[in-house]
Amino acid sequence: MKNGLKHLKKFILQNKENAIILVDKHTYALCYPLLESDIPYILVPYGESYKNLNSCEFIWKKLIELSANRDTVLICLGGGVLCDMGSFAGMCFQRGMPVVLVPTTLLAMVDASIGGKNGVDFLGLKNYIGHFNQPKHIFVCPEFLDTLPYAEKVNGLVEMLKHGLIADPSHFESIKALILNKNSKIDFNLLEDSICIKENIVSQDFHDHGIRKRLNFGHTIGHAIEAYSLHINDENEALSHGLSVALGIVVESYLSTIVAGLSSEELENITYTLRDIIRPILDDVPPFEDLLPYLKKDKKNNNETINFSLISSIGVSRQDFEIQEQIICEGLIYLINIS
Repeated sequence: MKNGLKHLKKFILQNKENAIILVDKHTYALCYPLLESDIPYILVPYGESYKNLNSCEFIWKKLIELSANRDTVLICLGGGVLCDMGSFAGMCFQRGMPVVLVPTTLLAMVDASIGGKNGVDFLGLKNYIGHFNQPKHIFVCPEFLDTLPYAEKVNGLVEMLKHGLIADPSHFESIKALILNKNSKIDFNLLEDSICIKENIVSQDFHDHGIRKRLNFGHTIGHAIEAYSLHINDENEALSHGLSVALGIVVESYLSTIVAGLSSEELENITYTLRDIIRPILDDVPPFEDLLPYLKKDKKNNNETINFSLISSIGVSRQDFEIQEQIICEGLIYLINIS
């Protein structure tokens, strides 16, 4: 990860004659020039609403137009949406071309690019079509963080906070300090620590049957809120992934106090940490009845109940809690009454 941009440029130079870069409008304008290369590119639409099979078909057609084959390297230069979708498209093309991920957002650096999950949304359901497949390389270049507005960095900070909540109390405290101080300068070591937390969990359960589910803390509610928001709003008005997960963390922390043993003091600590982030969007939290269809279709569910990963204390998590609907309703009430 150190000198990531330097190593990326060297890799591109070595593969210049047989590589294609996938970009969106933002990464083409802000990040592609930093590569100092005229490598051919495919420009895809920006945003979660374009993370679908239609966009993959567009990518496949462009790859054919550029005479790509199964030995061509597809370099995905972008945030989580582009990395997820580009990786899926590349690993399907001619039954698999080498894919290299270059995450350009904080969220993508600590989450989407790590762990080998890829895919697209389908029928309004998050990441419903995809597979597990590790990329050939991942280049984490902190220089790209300088191109981001603070609001985009918040998305990543929420994910890093989650890593601390499920696995490392000291990491939680470090990220909490950044959030409360509204400090957008991300220490290199904190970035590396977050990546290591996720990599350690993934290495124990690559295909997401056990401990890896703990990474979904905050995401069962968060994904449902995000999917609902995308359904009723224009892309530019919908809640971001990070804000949705922040809401989900608060609800699922409340659930943790009811069924997993999280103390009320720790619940207040978590709520206090995220309060300024979520206060402006509490009116956007939909009623339980509107979230229920999305919750019932969550990929972690095994039967009629809704499956959660929860925390018994900050830094200690466990998967496979089946929570009744009434308790989830109570969690949403707790959320919307935060002052």
